[in-house]
Amino acid sequence: MLAVVLPLTVQVAAPMAAAAPASVTLVGSLQSELGCAEDWDPACAATAMTDPDADGRYTMTTVVPAGSWEFKVALDGGWAVSYGADGVQDGANIPLRLAVDSELTLSWDAESHRVAVSSPSLAGDYDPASDAALVADPVRQGTDETFYFVLTDRFANGDPSNDAGGLVGGPEVTGLDPTNKGYYHGGDIAGIIEHLDYIQSLGTTAIWLTPSFTNRPVQGTGENASAGYHGYWTTDFTSIDPHLGGNESLAALRDALHARGMKLYLDIITNHTADLIDYAEGQYSYVDTATAPYTDAAGNVVDISAAAGSPDFPTLDPATSFPYTPVRTGEVTPDVLNDVSLYHNRGDSTWTGESVTMGDFVGLDDLMTEDPRVVAAFEDIYTSWMDFGVDGFRIDTVKHVNMEFWQSWTATVDEHAAATNPDFFTFGEVYDADARKLSPYVRTTGMDATLDFAFQSAAVGFAKGYSAQGLSGMFATDDYYTTPTTSAAGLPTFLGNHDMGRVGYLLAGGTGGQETLRRDQLAHSLMFLTRGQPVVYYGDEQGFAGAGDGSDKNARQDMFATQVAEYADQPLVDGATAGATDRYDTSSPLYQHISRLAALRAAHPALSTGSQVELYAEDGAGVYTFARVDRDEKIEHLVALNNADEERTVTLTTLTPGATYSSLYGDHAPVTADAQGSVTLTVPALGAVVLVADRTVAAGSPTVTLTNAEGAALSGATAEVAATTTPHRWAETTFSYRELGTQEWTTLGTAEDTSPRVFADVTGLPTGTVIELRAVTTDAAGNRVADSALAVVGANLSGTAPATDPAAGVTVPGSHNTAMGCPGDWQPDCAAAALSLDPATGLYSGSFDLPAGTYEYKVAIGGSWEVNYGADGVADGPNISYTTSGGTVTFFYDPVSHRVWHEIGSTPPTATPTTEPSATASAEPSVTASPSADPSATATATGEPSVTAGSTSGSGTGPTTGADPAASDGATVTVQVGVSAPPAPSGSSTRAGGLARTGPPAVPLLLAAGSLVAGRITAIRRRS
Repeated sequence: MLAVVLPLTVQVAAPMAAAAPASVTLVGSLQSELGCAEDWDPACAATAMTDPDADGRYTMTTVVPAGSWEFKVALDGGWAVSYGADGVQDGANIPLRLAVDSELTLSWDAESHRVAVSSPSLAGDYDPASDAALVADPVRQGTDETFYFVLTDRFANGDPSNDAGGLVGGPEVTGLDPTNKGYYHGGDIAGIIEHLDYIQSLGTTAIWLTPSFTNRPVQGTGENASAGYHGYWTTDFTSIDPHLGGNESLAALRDALHARGMKLYLDIITNHTADLIDYAEGQYSYVDTATAPYTDAAGNVVDISAAAGSPDFPTLDPATSFPYTPVRTGEVTPDVLNDVSLYHNRGDSTWTGESVTMGDFVGLDDLMTEDPRVVAAFEDIYTSWMDFGVDGFRIDTVKHVNMEFWQSWTATVDEHAAATNPDFFTFGEVYDADARKLSPYVRTTGMDATLDFAFQSAAVGFAKGYSAQGLSGMFATDDYYTTPTTSAAGLPTFLGNHDMGRVGYLLAGGTGGQETLRRDQLAHSLMFLTRGQPVVYYGDEQGFAGAGDGSDKNARQDMFATQVAEYADQPLVDGATAGATDRYDTSSPLYQHISRLAALRAAHPALSTGSQVELYAEDGAGVYTFARVDRDEKIEHLVALNNADEERTVTLTTLTPGATYSSLYGDHAPVTADAQGSVTLTVPALGAVVLVADRTVAAGSPTVTLTNAEGAALSGATAEVAATTTPHRWAETTFSYRELGTQEWTTLGTAEDTSPRVFADVTGLPTGTVIELRAVTTDAAGNRVADSALAVVGANLSGTAPATDPAAGVTVPGSHNTAMGCPGDWQPDCAAAALSLDPATGLYSGSFDLPAGTYEYKVAIGGSWEVNYGADGVADGPNISYTTSGGTVTFFYDPVSHRVWHEIGSTPPTATPTTEPSATASAEPSVTASPSADPSATATATGEPSVTAGSTSGSGTGPTTGADPAASDGATVTVQVGVSAPPAPSGSSTRAGGLARTGPPAVPLLLAAGSLVAGRITAIRRRS
């Protein structure tokens, strides 16, 4: 990697004004079509550009014929001086493509040397005859559920006769040991049926079960043994595990739920099976395709990624096609999946690069989902479960399966749903807290939604007391989900789960008390009052929190009287001890709090499916306020939450001038907005209020202006298209585009707030294509306005340089980013974490007010992980750790030495750190408890750190993996995520275990930020 040195401020003399060129000529492949004798002729007068008003801007207006062209601008009739793309002298040719003959005005600026394009052919003001057809309703996916997520084995034991799953023997055979948190405890589907009144009274409309298919009951031996109580070690995809009651019990639950008007969701798996394939070589480290490519049965090298989904997918030979020789040790149902050539057989994933989709999930056999036979098998399996009568799927480990699989599989599921259950809903687990990484699975496949890890990260941060700006930034990324068929409105939102841990633990590290209870209630208030479909993790309503590291088995407590001593001794959120007792108390504080919120949400459609318009976000801990408006009712519901530990009063502008707002929740006194819509709200400490207006939102005189510069470039799958509308007015804005001069429009999506924005996928358009953008805005009274702008695919023909991103300079990404006001942690492109250059010292610095906690960070250059520095200025180096009791922390970066350091408290910039920065590696560093920016990169490969974004008290303990050759004492600092295992014998690579989700840690894992996939990676199966 090349080191990047950011320049210091240097005083230079102003250049002398350049003499005007004798001539300016557009030259290129289109000149012969425009009257020149030949193309690329800098002396042709027919394409000369003129500057009649002598302002240094040379223009020509002409009809450019349809076709693909390239051009530049040449001065003085020759090639001695010419300018190409982005105003670069002797630069690349500028592409231009038109679908039909079009009149264009091309201009060249003598100062910037950039070319601009405009056209009189753009549509004008709103025209009902042509624009009404462009207006589209906002998308609502799903049927607005409130989910209750149940780990079946731990909820209730309704039928003790199935506790051993029909097996005979001890725990090592049956998997049953109610005293061991890694084994079956006896919970079953019958127990859920017995407690449906309890679940429904909480406000639940849909139950989501952890994976329920028949599992391998026990894997591993000795201290590494554990049971499949969690459901992720499937051996039979066609039957429900006997430990849970079998298919008959699931049918009974289905019928009982449907009789109540409730729904049943299954957690499903397509990525892997139980560990039933061994490798003859006895080694299990990942072998990449560059080292050992796949070969077909004839010995020819094949690229399975390129062939993914193809009917001509190569035939592979188990004996010769793989880097390891697969040997089946157990059977899978359906039988087609017993063919070992349908698995990747490359060893354990390293969670980076190709291994993300091709590596074994810590021993779980990774299916070759590129093979159409695997796709067909899972289409058959899960359409059969749809026919069984389930109402939706939560899909496990989505990002560990190739995208072609999802595109084919979801298309089949959608087609089947259309014929059998149009309301069938699917959502995937993509373990990352960045909407830019989550949304492609919704935008480019038929998946209805992804689990909203971005919300989880920001919501827990807000409930901890972090800046309200973090919520603002996170909700702003909802725009990535907006397409003609998708939106963020249906994303299942959650606060914690069976992998990362419960919200009660994430808030306070397992120490309970009244403040933790109030912050837990605040987090649930946020989840129920904002967009999305809330998910309550079983037991959270009883105040379960967890202990130890809080994750995995430490977040899977028994609702019935536990026999696990550790569970009985754990504190609840309010500080009480859990005890060995049944926990179905409908009078518990959190049960009551959640049920009231669910009832409020159910009674007011605006709070469930209405648009969400941000009104106020405090810079720091304090108030976050937004409006929820149902598009049919058009009544503003004003929601305000306060994460500060004292009452806060704020003044803000609503959407309904003159309205009187009365309290729906939180006992706020009525308030009346003035003629501009201004109101003053007082929000209690760690509380929430909801008020409703007495009239419809304001309307009249709508406006809309596209903010894309005329001729600006649009590139890639997420090219930003944005507009401004009348401030403080509810409106809906539909965006579309067409190739210039054509009649067919492509809808991009409908935005529902006062800063409308969508992201266009223009990857299917050739570079240089000139397109017309169109925005049509509809206000509450049905009044409409429209605006158009010109854009060019992949080429900036706006005549100006793109705006500089504040985060494209120097930032300090780390586990403190959410506390700084970023949408999530470890985000190198977050402007809230930017440092500024101090010309006096030559240092970049920035001061931030941060809550108490232990954090880690690095410095990133240019808004990405491509160039970053860690401890001692080492490129891609280890994370730097610090602990603060709360208050100002100042960060410094020296662009010459690349050293980065921090000072606790208000300290003026210093040229050198007062303490030697270094990476710290704890004896047992925890794996990340919430995802981060780039799940497919490791610190050793790209320098992106491993993190714990959801740790306690704002702390993060996820150091990078690698060595620090510049440690001041000459020692090497090695940092890894996981627990050390004894070294393998020379020349071998043994696995101490095989499976995720449970069991004692036994294998060191090198995890990048957010690569933790779906839970604590722990090894529990010994291979011999």
